[in-house]
Amino acid sequence: MDRTVHNGTGNAGQYPTGIANLYEHTDTTPDDLMLWFHHVPYSFKLHSGKSVIQHFYDAHYDGAKVAQTFPALWDSLRGKIDDKIFHHELFRLKYQAGHSIVWRDAVTEFYRNLSGIPDELGRVRHHPYRIEAEKMVLEGYHPVNVTPTETASKYVGVQTNGTGTATAVLQFPKGKYNLAINYYDLAKGQATWTVYLNKQLVGQWRGDNEDKLGHWPSDFLDGHSASRITFEGVQITPGDELVIVGKADGEEYAPLDYVSVLPEGIVD
Repeated sequence: MDRTVHNGTGNAGQYPTGIANLYEHTDTTPDDLMLWFHHVPYSFKLHSGKSVIQHFYDAHYDGAKVAQTFPALWDSLRGKIDDKIFHHELFRLKYQAGHSIVWRDAVTEFYRNLSGIPDELGRVRHHPYRIEAEKMVLEGYHPVNVTPTETASKYVGVQTNGTGTATAVLQFPKGKYNLAINYYDLAKGQATWTVYLNKQLVGQWRGDNEDKLGHWPSDFLDGHSASRITFEGVQITPGDELVIVGKADGEEYAPLDYVSVLPEGIVD
């Protein structure tokens, strides 16, 4: 929206003359107020030297990266405060770390589509550590569209009406990885997921965020139900077989979005 006096709503003119003159022109308006007072294209260069769209990209990537540090920071309090309070908050910080990536991707993909301008750093739409669920070998699972589309990687997830398996042969260099799995946790059931590597149990979980997070859940595959769980320090060798078994419950059909096989220290 244009809030200038000469071409917009006149909002900028309500301030004392010296301040009003600053806000009336793009060359004197601070970056953090630029889009409040001026209607500019995504390619517009801010005082920082970045375009508007590049600022969007960078801010979301920077914010998600910082959010990944919160669980470890909180973990430094282990044994120093009440255990119930400690684990109560740790669960939420881990959830938020994963959810920050969900929304980072949704927002940057939305504005990538809207602007038609790629990320200068090549991050948006480039995820070398991901395996899309719909590209895995599926038994009992089938692809399903997600709305809004940007709240699924590549716009598509998978779900099962009963029990489904999603299998992939991993081709990453030998080493330790953090295995992150993006899924959808709906309010209309409590599906279960179990993860195996070469038939050895890696971990399992239940879709019960609606009982834990304390905010209004979603009944749909969207940005609110999108969730992420990470299993840390998984030893992987090229040729290892990864299998995820999902079991539907009620109207929660054990939906999956993608798997990320992340070298330690790498944020997806």
